Amino acid sequence: MNQNDHLSPNMATNDSSIKQNLRSGRNNNAGGNTSIISDSEKTVMLLKNGSVISWKKNSDDNQVPPEIAKLQGIVSLSATYLAYAGVRADGSVVAWGKPNSGGLIPPRIAKINNIVSLSSTSDIFTALRADGSIASWGNELNLGLLLPSINGLSLHNIISLNVAYDTFAGLRADGSVVAWGLDSDINFKTAPPEITALQDIVSLKPVNYSFLALRANGSVVAWGNLSPLPPEIAKLQDIVSLYTGFDDFAVLRADHSVVTWGGPPPEIAALKDIVSLSLTVGAFAALRENRSVVAWGTVNYGGQVPPEIAALKDIVSLSSTGSAFAALRENRSVVVWGNIDTGGALPLRIAQLSDITSLSATRRAFAALRADGSVVAWGKPSAGGYVPPEIAKLKDIVGLSTSNYAFAALRADGRRVGWGSGDPKAHGEYD
Repeated sequence: MNQNDHLSPNMATNDSSIKQNLRSGRNNNAGGNTSIISDSEKTVMLLKNGSVISWKKNSDDNQVPPEIAKLQGIVSLSATYLAYAGVRADGSVVAWGKPNSGGLIPPRIAKINNIVSLSSTSDIFTALRADGSIASWGNELNLGLLLPSINGLSLHNIISLNVAYDTFAGLRADGSVVAWGLDSDINFKTAPPEITALQDIVSLKPVNYSFLALRANGSVVAWGNLSPLPPEIAKLQDIVSLYTGFDDFAVLRADHSVVTWGGPPPEIAALKDIVSLSLTVGAFAALRENRSVVAWGTVNYGGQVPPEIAALKDIVSLSSTGSAFAALRENRSVVVWGNIDTGGALPLRIAQLSDITSLSATRRAFAALRADGSVVAWGKPSAGGYVPPEIAKLKDIVGLSTSNYAFAALRADGRRVGWGSGDPKAHGEYD
């Protein structure tokens, strides 16, 4: 799974990202149109009309409260550990779940109607408003620690939010950054002065308890557990892309070489033809200009490419689960390697296909969209690797969305179906 930011619009990459809220096991989204959120036992998904459904392992009950289930017009979802929230088309927000985890919206926030996106920690939601300001609610203890401390910060002109565990970072329109939150010892933290003084930051990426910031001059800075950066990375001024995972990161340079913390193996570091990267929890894979792929890291996480795959020169994109890689070939077939339980072993019926148009991944399973509008999957069945018959027979799927443990498929007429999170049944609009 890879997260990437680019200065160059010419870099072709596949974006299947590791989400940062790993303590809760749910997707910690920092803005964007999130239509599905899941952990290992529960999923929440949007339908065509903007209503919400939910399913849970070993349960037939819809987990959405009736007053929320009847609503329409929800356009994106977010989650803390024990609560969910949704932005509606009119810019308002709704929430449900444990009140002290964000399931109860304070009246002052409930009346807001200019919210554009939501971000979340394990127990706090923060809403980004159209005017560049923010509004937060959730755990009263943590908010009690945060709110007095952030009063002195300038929380305006924010255009995007990112989250690293219990810390928020906002990128402003002027290229500066503001950050606030709690570290692992529940101490209030902000970005250091040398970071907040910058006004040329173009993107932010969270990595574990840290943030990476890509600057307009092609350099990268960091704060949190990753600071200080190794000198060989800190001195660079030709970085075009950042790729981050749970606690690893890599940078792609303008000369198409790659640099990582500790450095890739010498034979990888010497390459000058890398066009994109993908990450598992313990390995990196790089797509080269000649359409071959190389990898390094822990073998059981995909760090060693099998010889028969290493010899290929027709790979067009890479995708990854937490411990396996998949490569889409020019002939529209797919090859895989890595942990066999999380997608690193390809069923024969899928290996024989030659009409796959795109790949998607949860933490432990892959799904492939075919040219005929159908979908196939493999990997951990409970994480989406098993497609229910009601969905497998569909021929009008035009796109896939992913979460940690479940997939959602968008149909040509706008309806949506979903599967995963330990439940073998089909959900959504599949009739």
